[in-house]
Amino acid sequence: MFNLIVALLIAALAAPGLVAQARTPLVSEALKCGKVGTAGSLANGMELQRHNLDTTRYPNALCNDGSNAIFYYRPYQGAVNRNRWVIQLQGGGSCGSANDCANRWCSVDTNFSSVGMSSNPAPKVGINGNGILERRADNPMGAFNHVLVKYCSSDKWSGTARDTIVDADDPVTGAPVTMRLHFLGSRILDAAIGTLRQAGGVQLNYTLGGTDQEMPNLDDAEVVILAGASGGAGGVNNNADRLGALLRRTNNSCRGQRTCGLLYRALHDSAYNPDPVNLDFSTTPFCVRFGYCTPEEVLTYDMENGEGTLWKSRIDESCGEWHRKNDPDREWLCADSQHILVNHITTPLFIRMGQTDELLSAGMLEAQYTVPGQGVMTLESYAALIRAQMTALSTVKEKGEEGGEMTVTPGGFSPTCPDHETLGDTSQTFNVRITAGGQTYRLFDVIQNWLEG
Repeated sequence: MFNLIVALLIAALAAPGLVAQARTPLVSEALKCGKVGTAGSLANGMELQRHNLDTTRYPNALCNDGSNAIFYYRPYQGAVNRNRWVIQLQGGGSCGSANDCANRWCSVDTNFSSVGMSSNPAPKVGINGNGILERRADNPMGAFNHVLVKYCSSDKWSGTARDTIVDADDPVTGAPVTMRLHFLGSRILDAAIGTLRQAGGVQLNYTLGGTDQEMPNLDDAEVVILAGASGGAGGVNNNADRLGALLRRTNNSCRGQRTCGLLYRALHDSAYNPDPVNLDFSTTPFCVRFGYCTPEEVLTYDMENGEGTLWKSRIDESCGEWHRKNDPDREWLCADSQHILVNHITTPLFIRMGQTDELLSAGMLEAQYTVPGQGVMTLESYAALIRAQMTALSTVKEKGEEGGEMTVTPGGFSPTCPDHETLGDTSQTFNVRITAGGQTYRLFDVIQNWLEG
């Protein structure tokens, strides 16, 4: 009886806050200016079938607006590919403040829209496989099991925050609004992987185009490629090692061993900007307007007050652990995704980065960074920095802070092209070439060489 009384008292005390939270309108209810833009949109198709994640089993598999998170899938072709997988995390920017998210929902001052915050605008039946999911003979992954996890959390696949209440200005009327959003990208990925692993005995069936075929169990996988571009590449950064540890722990040939029958690799596209640690901040707005004039000051502020605090981000943990043990005065470096990528992601990694990426370079040039000894950054100096970073991938195992834990030297493909987020674009995936030693190579030529050692 005493326990019951205590429980009732706790519930009564908590109830007003819970009721107020539940009554706070979701972003879709608070803002009537919601707009469906083209950036991040998926076209209707009949190749990969839609699956709505089960929120009774995975209650945190929710988009920003509370709609069910989803993924699209199709099974392998040919018995040899039965246990080979490509799992692609869709990209599409992010929002790190209340007003950023309001603008994103209403597509004001941004190319993005509610498409990246909800599953409602996504095709209801299926999509076609494009880019790395294109089923064609010159795609070495073309006959694998294919999965595209829809991006709808605006948090670079890192968030764990549910029912976040924020105050913003309506992007159209300017009126103040209080709204509720979920930032659950990390939980959505967990739910997708759990579903593909058939946790709880749930079997996915593929029925598009008159085909009736069961999806294999991810726990039987022999090859898994985790891929992402732009915001999806942020998802690779934030989840690759954690996901790899999970797959090795549950894989039927591994039983938790690091070396086993599972070949697990990560493919990272369009998110490898010049490392800010090597730049001069004195000409940037961070310094001129706000007084943060060194990389340490900016990254420390970001770690303590940045977008990750809104999202309650779950990022790669080994960076903080390594620095607390070996270099505690520079743990602020763990706010730099470029630093994490080449020092603390121990999953074998392949990076594709355009030397003149039109989206990322525009942001860097607008911020007016200075390249030491060269002046304020230009497109030419941006490209030179990308070339230098991509070349330096060959030394990561020797120089990286966790290089000793890396079993494979990272691979890279860096054309001079300005195109951003190319893994979902068939033309950019298959038609772009680089020249080396008098020979030309496509992206998949280089990836295949890297995979084969």
